[in-house]
Amino acid sequence: MNVMRARVLATLLISAAVVAQAPPPRDRAWREDLAFFAREFPARQLDFAKLYPKDRFDSEIDAITRAIPTATDAEIVLSLMRLVASAHVGHTNLRWPEGSLAFHRLPLGLQWYSDGLAITAATEPYREALGLRVSSIGTMTPEQLEAAVAPYLAYEDDGWLHQLSQSAMLMEEILRALGQVETDGRVAITLARPDGTTTTLRVAAVPWADRSRLVTAVEALGIPVGPARIEPLRYYRYEILAGTKTLYIRYNRCADDPRQPFADFAKELLAKVDANPSGVERVVIDLRANGGGNSQVIEPLLTGLHARKSLSAKGRLYALVGPGTFSSGLLAVIKLRHDLNAVVVGEPPGERLNSYGEVRPLTLPNSHLNVQYSTKYFTLVKGGAAYFEPDMVVRTSIADWRAGNDPVLGAALTHR
Repeated sequence: MNVMRARVLATLLISAAVVAQAPPPRDRAWREDLAFFAREFPARQLDFAKLYPKDRFDSEIDAITRAIPTATDAEIVLSLMRLVASAHVGHTNLRWPEGSLAFHRLPLGLQWYSDGLAITAATEPYREALGLRVSSIGTMTPEQLEAAVAPYLAYEDDGWLHQLSQSAMLMEEILRALGQVETDGRVAITLARPDGTTTTLRVAAVPWADRSRLVTAVEALGIPVGPARIEPLRYYRYEILAGTKTLYIRYNRCADDPRQPFADFAKELLAKVDANPSGVERVVIDLRANGGGNSQVIEPLLTGLHARKSLSAKGRLYALVGPGTFSSGLLAVIKLRHDLNAVVVGEPPGERLNSYGEVRPLTLPNSHLNVQYSTKYFTLVKGGAAYFEPDMVVRTSIADWRAGNDPVLGAALTHR
């Protein structure tokens, strides 16, 4: 009996030792995710060895893995974001985390203009910030903070960095990693008024999923709503601009709107033009907010314009472009310029002409983080990663925005 008890006791001690040595469930889950990522991402991302030198990639994975016991979940996510973004491929990125890993954000909206960063939306407690230029976030100027958040973002040029940084500079976890969150959890934001005076707000972050209503500067300040600001979330819309004989088309997404397929939309607007040919002398297609989708969606409109030579003659068709024009949105602009003689107006888009695309998702099994990888390289011009330049470079200032002016659309309407 004593021998039996001794054996049982020994077995229990060995089992206890094994349990003690096993990593906690949270740590084990992260190790499994990192091992999965280190195995699958290199096998799927096109030109992985070219974009991610093996020694550096392996070293980064090892460092993140060793840090798991002492790092927070947010720190692990940010380390992975930096690693994926290090290739500077706009289409290859780690998406903002959701669910239990979701970040927190300052309840504001930011927008870069030609002369700085402005507050475009805010929850009611911070309403006084609306329309003001940002002088600093924490201890950093907007330019300094953008440079600090840049390593976490997958971008190819400054235009797309501007687009992505508008959200990243509001993320509490990123701001905390950069030492910009105060001990009470708030972030000091200094704002400049048009008269030169300043004010500082101390803003508290809210959960990513918080649905508190954001008041826009447009509604709070009574900023005039031009064509580009009407129903900004619609996939696409059109109107004949009063007094201009201009057909204005806002094309925000390369996808079919569930309410009306794009082919039907194009048929409807072209029928309206055909019904009164003398009523339209100019066509403006606004792609400044088009971040991509399906490149084939716009084809019915391109075909219709091509069949109507009066609308595609040089000087009759205009495409508006900006940093938010990306992926299939940029491909649509290129087709408009090269196939239909469109004059391109605005700021350079957020993507290079030669770049990676055709994305696929890779979901990590435990954290459910979504990594987007690229499977194809598009070569639109020979000789390297060329940049797309508009025919007419036009930028919008904070003063333009506050006054309700749209210099980009204005340039297209007055160009001869």
